[in-house]
Amino acid sequence: MNKRLKRIGLIFTVAALGIVTGVSVFASSPKEVADVEAVTAQTNQRIYVYLEGAWDNNGHMFIHYWGGAAGTNWESCPEMTNVVSDYWQGLFYYDVPTDVTHFCVKDQSGNVSNNKASNQSVDIAVADLFVASDYKVAAVKAWVIDESNRLVSAAENAPMSSLQAAAVLNHIDSCSTSYAGGYNAWPQLNDLFISPSTLDGSTVVTDNFGDDTTIAAKTAYLQARYNADQSSSTYSIGYFDNKASLPLIIGIALVGITGIAGLYILKKKRA
Repeated sequence: MNKRLKRIGLIFTVAALGIVTGVSVFASSPKEVADVEAVTAQTNQRIYVYLEGAWDNNGHMFIHYWGGAAGTNWESCPEMTNVVSDYWQGLFYYDVPTDVTHFCVKDQSGNVSNNKASNQSVDIAVADLFVASDYKVAAVKAWVIDESNRLVSAAENAPMSSLQAAAVLNHIDSCSTSYAGGYNAWPQLNDLFISPSTLDGSTVVTDNFGDDTTIAAKTAYLQARYNADQSSSTYSIGYFDNKASLPLIIGIALVGITGIAGLYILKKKRA
């Protein structure tokens, strides 16, 4: 009987000490729930622009952007990628930082050809191309007069042929988490090019990042990877509030300690 009581007292004591030790780790943490982002943070976004009428340096488009932490220099603007040369006078893209607010496009890296204002677009607000989940493509209008910059509209989408869509998909890295050129760009790709087009899924995509595939296979893979990534976008971490449970912990500890002490006294009396 004496051994059994000792075991019970020892169990209470160990349990109490374990709880006290565990809670002490979180002693300085308030009770809270923190959402932790699991998906890749977006740092860039892809701007698509097509040219409806030729300009002097046709087949080329350069971008000048500003309004964020970093921008371009007018005299040395980067060239955009001509992704589909036969879409109007060319469909181009460039990845800009997400904090960029405005941009314009032109036909030269520095000053425009022949100093014609028509070889440059008007200023374009980036926000006009990214309206929540409704993506737009910038459509640079045809020449009117040399003295005026090209007008620009935010087109709802850009329907295209299967070969043209395959060319766009060539420039998407299926294994990248990028929101500009990876599988997280799927909503933009689908909204602008895939959904509004009637496509032959068997059309070959000469992938710039891996083996050749088809439109059907690549779009299915991009969508699946995007959905999987978004489904794990947040999870919660809970912190234990030791203040609320402190009286209970102390009570359990005291019961265990009292039991051991009682057994010790009883043993002494019997001796």
